[in-house]
Amino acid sequence: MTVEHLAGAWKLLGKQLSSGWKVVETVGWDPCTGLGSDHYNGTGGHFSVPYIVEKDGRRAFLKAIDLTSAMHSPNMLMELHQITSAHSFEALLLKICEGEKMDRVVIALESGQVSVGVNLQDKAPYLIFELADGDVRRRVQRVNDSLRLSWWLHAMHQIAVGLQQLHSRRIAHQDLKPSNVLAFGNTRDFRVADLGRAIYDGTAGPHDDLLFSGDFGYAPPEILYPQLDPDFATRRLGCDLYLLGSMIFFFATGFGCTQQLVSRLAVSERPQTIHGTWNGTYLAALPVVQHHFTDLLSELNGALDPMVAEDLTKAASELCNPDPAFRGHPLDRVKAGNRFSLERYIAIFDRLAKRADLVHRMAV
Repeated sequence: MTVEHLAGAWKLLGKQLSSGWKVVETVGWDPCTGLGSDHYNGTGGHFSVPYIVEKDGRRAFLKAIDLTSAMHSPNMLMELHQITSAHSFEALLLKICEGEKMDRVVIALESGQVSVGVNLQDKAPYLIFELADGDVRRRVQRVNDSLRLSWWLHAMHQIAVGLQQLHSRRIAHQDLKPSNVLAFGNTRDFRVADLGRAIYDGTAGPHDDLLFSGDFGYAPPEILYPQLDPDFATRRLGCDLYLLGSMIFFFATGFGCTQQLVSRLAVSERPQTIHGTWNGTYLAALPVVQHHFTDLLSELNGALDPMVAEDLTKAASELCNPDPAFRGHPLDRVKAGNRFSLERYIAIFDRLAKRADLVHRMAV
């Protein structure tokens, strides 16, 4: 097997881009065969091929858009249009983030297209991003035990800021998970990555018609059953709040909220979307889901450092509430305004991170 039967995105090694960047390394895959395993996630992304590029002594991450699936599609032109449209939409969102100076969101250094031949599939649209140290899924394991709590609390604070920045422009991320949060340098610099599955309220996008555009392994329970709310804020921003709360479960226990919730459901309680036999409504299933969620919160509380357990368990219970009508901070739900605001959680995570920093300094 070689990369010759694949699209141009797989053939960029050694190429010089018109802007001066040179493609110098593949990331996590063999340039001869195209084979690779779970690799460093530089920005997240779907239908993409990762590389390292260099210019003037600076290294960056290039995400080339893979058109291989279009080559083998019964309707090549339609598939090609769908992939390139998704790329263009992501590039648009990244431009908005850059213009709004969203410093907690990974933005592109450059976007463009390079060609390695004369055929359609030889073209490779691309995005170049600042090179990260990796995603928090891997990085958290390398942090010294005495520093780990403050490390991931700072991550939670900056993730919440990143989501709030996106929400300020009515952009819902929809795919927030550990592999889509990147750490930069040796400082506590965390940013939300991969807008490839995002929804932009008021602007047509490639995933608007999907019930949920992100990874179903992290989807809120109402999506799994499935329940469709026509309101953008409830359906999309409420989903992002759930995904943020799920990060607390991940950092404290190693697994997201949905993974643990699903593991507690009996086959008769699971919807058919996850190989269960339940065929009723989500409203009818909600008491059972809430019961398992309560048990899950108790286990989360026990897994957390006592110094932050009460605050974080409360935050997780509000952000991940299985009932979307009760998702978010209680004080924001009882007034006119944005009941999905993250400002209070930003303040909570910031306060807890600083408290953990102080305790660590006093201990050394």
